[in-house]
Amino acid sequence: MILALFIFPVCYGQITNTQKRETIDGILKVLQTRYIFPEVADSMQNFVINNLQSGKYDTITTGNEFAFWLTRDLQKISKDLHLKVEFTENRKAEEYEDSGENSSKEAWLNQLLTENNYGIKSKKILDGNIGYLEIPMFGPVEQCADTLISAIQLVANTDALILDLRTCRGSLDENTIPFLCSYFFDVPTHLFDFYIRETNTTKQFWTYAWVPGKRYVEKPIYILTSSRTFSGGEELAYDLKHTNRAVVVGEVTRGGANPTDLEIINPNFRMSVPYMRSVSPVTQTNWEGTGVQPDIEVKSNVALYTAHINVLTALYEKSSDENQRIKLAESMKEAEANKPQFRQIEFKLNGFENAKEVFVSGTFNSWSGTSSPMKKERNTWVATVETEPGKIGYKFIVDGQWITDPDNPETISENGYENSLLIVE
Repeated sequence: MILALFIFPVCYGQITNTQKRETIDGILKVLQTRYIFPEVADSMQNFVINNLQSGKYDTITTGNEFAFWLTRDLQKISKDLHLKVEFTENRKAEEYEDSGENSSKEAWLNQLLTENNYGIKSKKILDGNIGYLEIPMFGPVEQCADTLISAIQLVANTDALILDLRTCRGSLDENTIPFLCSYFFDVPTHLFDFYIRETNTTKQFWTYAWVPGKRYVEKPIYILTSSRTFSGGEELAYDLKHTNRAVVVGEVTRGGANPTDLEIINPNFRMSVPYMRSVSPVTQTNWEGTGVQPDIEVKSNVALYTAHINVLTALYEKSSDENQRIKLAESMKEAEANKPQFRQIEFKLNGFENAKEVFVSGTFNSWSGTSSPMKKERNTWVATVETEPGKIGYKFIVDGQWITDPDNPETISENGYENSLLIVE
């Protein structure tokens, strides 16, 4: 759905008070008609209008800053991390047509799928015949099905499976998770529902009666999570946890359960608006605002090690085959010998004396935005983190805005983002 076009000059970074008011009007119309919780939409409207009338936004001069503060204010009331306002600089009026929008979106999607290997970043068989799949995102099922099928068939004959969702950011297709989950159940199983406010209707999602290749049933599944795991990643973890199909190991997830739609407000502003609500047929609720609670709570950087040891131990205790028990005991010793070794790394960010809160985020904490706060020491923000040796991508988060390290010229491109790069020996 695209709102009626607001005609005003392209901002090119700068924004007037008139443009601010018109943008806010467009955003509030979307919230009133589409946001999943009408009473929360009313509260957000009152809060933003009060801010506008009190002059809170008067000193803002750029579109990026305006989008940042609108997002922060809307999330302050809604607590909904899916709700975001975005600013696109240098977007010409003629690019506002669907054709240009669709072309840009297609290029973005192709890059995202390619960089994430169509939803399976890594696949292998660990010691003890344990399958491992790293899932960073769920793409459109029509483009990712072959990759998912291939991954499941690779691990089909393992004795247990570990699904790594520690960096999983979400899903682009409501059908992909049911398709994947169909391999984990031998009969059609009711996974989740989506309640849609606008139509007052509910869509049910079940696993499929048939899937190509061999299923993965009646064998243990472990899911790894972090405080970065979000949206679709949380859906999979929540569904398999509450159908007693998987054990969740790691950290409490981020807490976003309301699927979104992209709304174009005007040539320079658009927003992600949650218009549906996920509902579990088991719990009759979801993980919005609370996150998925792990069965075994550990830091995300030792979640794989912990799950591996736990599943090997469980298989050892269950087995009555002496030869298999000997092999599993050897695998446990090997896994324990290869326990992750961490280095203590100090990060420093100079300046930003007026910042209220600063975090460092990177591969060492699964790109969590809140798990590694920095403390202010005079004119420098400082934090010490644990990380395994190797290439470390990272960024600083200053009052909610992500920036690369201004004192480190080394960068690396990952998933369309430019991050600072550090080599840890």
